Amino acid sequence: MSKTNTRNKYIMFFCLGILTFLLSGYLLRGIHPPQSIYLMLLVYWVLFGTGILICKDRSRVFVAKAFVISFAALFLISVSFFAVSAHNHMYSKTIDANLLEIIPEDFVVVTEEELNEFPALKEAIETQNYVKADPGEWRRTIDFLNVKGSYVIKVRGEYYQTSFTTA
Repeated sequence: MSKTNTRNKYIMFFCLGILTFLLSGYLLRGIHPPQSIYLMLLVYWVLFGTGILICKDRSRVFVAKAFVISFAALFLISVSFFAVSAHNHMYSKTIDANLLEIIPEDFVVVTEEELNEFPALKEAIETQNYVKADPGEWRRTIDFLNVKGSYVIKVRGEYYQTSFTTA
């Protein structure tokens, strides 16, 4: 067996590891532990077994190397996916301010000077849409309104209901 042929087989097993991750996510419509881990391993073993049958090389050394290569690919892409997801979750914070058409009973007045200290809140008021905020500003804005006493604010003579979301 030539080195090129063996290298191509190992590349195939590397791709099988990646395909396992993608196929598992597709079958489950997303990754939802712990069930997804079991399904991912089931898909992995089916694809790995199919790959061994296709290659027709059943020596222990080849099977062990193919297993390590394909499982390493699956492991690395899974860890990368979950690391990126955790990072995005941490920084996925939004502030929203909806203009109210009635005068609420309970509200607090926010001055222009105070509003300038919270650019995301100011942008949410101006755009009437969800605005992404970094976690520090998001937390500061919540704390500011908690100290003030209400999430319903009066700015420039108009009343807004503010809300804060995270993924």
